[in-house]
Amino acid sequence: MSPRARTHPALQALAIAVALSGTAAAQEAQLPGILTELLEAANEQGRTEFTRAVQLIALTRPADEIVRAAEGLGRGDAARQALGLEPPQLPDDAAIAAVEEIAEEDDAAGYTNGIVGTVAAVPVGVARTFASGRLELWQGRASLGVRFDSGNTAREDYTFGLQVRRELSGWGFQGHIDYAYSEVNGTIGRDNFRTRLRGEREAGERFTYFAAADYERDRIASYDWTAFAGVGGGYRVLTSPGRTWILRAGPGVRILGEPGHGTQTVGALDVGSDLAWRLTESINFTSETGLLVADTSRFDQLFGLNSALNDLWSLRLQYRYRYEFEPNPGFVRGDSRTDISIVREF
Repeated sequence: MSPRARTHPALQALAIAVALSGTAAAQEAQLPGILTELLEAANEQGRTEFTRAVQLIALTRPADEIVRAAEGLGRGDAARQALGLEPPQLPDDAAIAAVEEIAEEDDAAGYTNGIVGTVAAVPVGVARTFASGRLELWQGRASLGVRFDSGNTAREDYTFGLQVRRELSGWGFQGHIDYAYSEVNGTIGRDNFRTRLRGEREAGERFTYFAAADYERDRIASYDWTAFAGVGGGYRVLTSPGRTWILRAGPGVRILGEPGHGTQTVGALDVGSDLAWRLTESINFTSETGLLVADTSRFDQLFGLNSALNDLWSLRLQYRYRYEFEPNPGFVRGDSRTDISIVREF
């Protein structure tokens, strides 16, 4: 019996199993028509709006209904990712066809079984995933750019940024890393690092609760480093496609590292606002406002404008203004920063 003859029965059995599972799914409850239309409209507006629509519908409908509706649009994996579900274990028809094609190539090359072909299909799938810019369960962006400062210093630096998001069993996780570095005549002129983490969970149609942490090191700012950790609640003011706005507030602790004076720890109230607005099909505006109310209060305002070049690449213009109410002697209260960067979505 040829290798091909031994390989195909297993593939045929796998294809039959997939077909049977699809038939059973069709007999289960379907997503209501109006919600299916909402999902279709969000899909036409892009990945971000599709993800938001899936998460909004999940407040009232079971995940399996949403996934089935998304599969009808060819976005089943994207829906599972938005819901924090693991990808399906069985391959789809395209994967079966790819394995069959490789098995036929194995026969022509004289291999004694189809195992080599099956294993060879794995790195091909991984490479295709990276090339398409879609990683299972994770979303985010990486950026490279130039930074212009004014206030406590006037200088230009190169920057690197990374943002990641993932859904974890009902919890949404966001992580941000920003780094800027430069040298002047062999001397380090800038070595600025900041990371922000937040886990957030829905608590109804509009309310959320969260835990957050923020750490920043900047040797030429008023403090060597600052950190904050806290918990709180949020309220979604706007939830429409293309326009979202959430208000957050919660208590926490602010820690400051002062040059030559050790650290200072104070209680603080964190109040924030996050606005995202799709201006056109290719241009998005964001506004992040934060106020730490404490003995050493701080205000942050961050504006961002993204212009998409294609599905994966975009240009970003970002402006940040920071105001320290109680800076150390020799430092001004206000500090501004402008970033221009090229961004790669994944």
